[in-house]
Amino acid sequence: MRYRLSVICATLVAGLLLAPAVLAGAFSDVQVDFAPAAMAKMQQQYGEGEVASLRSAILAAVSRYARKVDIPAGLKVTVMVRSVTPTHPTRKQAGDNPSLDVVHTKYIGGADLAAEVRDANQHVLAKVTYRHFPPTLKEGSNSLDPWADARLAIEDFGVRLAAACQKLPRK
Repeated sequence: MRYRLSVICATLVAGLLLAPAVLAGAFSDVQVDFAPAAMAKMQQQYGEGEVASLRSAILAAVSRYARKVDIPAGLKVTVMVRSVTPTHPTRKQAGDNPSLDVVHTKYIGGADLAAEVRDANQHVLAKVTYRHFPPTLKEGSNSLDPWADARLAIEDFGVRLAAACQKLPRK
């Protein structure tokens, strides 16, 4: 039993270490960074654990849409999260302020993302930006996921990034 648990744990750890490479899809490398102001806000207001969740969502979306189109080989992508806001309070916000209701408290959430696509020689081949913040609370997502509107922005960003890469010339 103990051996089986060790094998399972080792497999999970190996999977987590390889996840960025697997999630890169048709790209040779995908890096997700947060702008200094966005990272400070994540750490101070939303909780540092939320960074990994958003990074994972971005990698998954980029991978999912990159696999659906014909993209030249060897491209490297750097995604910059310029701004991100939750739709509902995060765990840290709810813990810091017990008067917040994770179901009924709602914000205008969303994300502002940018990417540079580079070839093996580090030449910038494409730049993609996308920003989604609903204009009103009523037009925001009805999901209870704290990052619902940010995830919508991430998905649309993934589609636009894959479309831009599909238009790149083949060597």
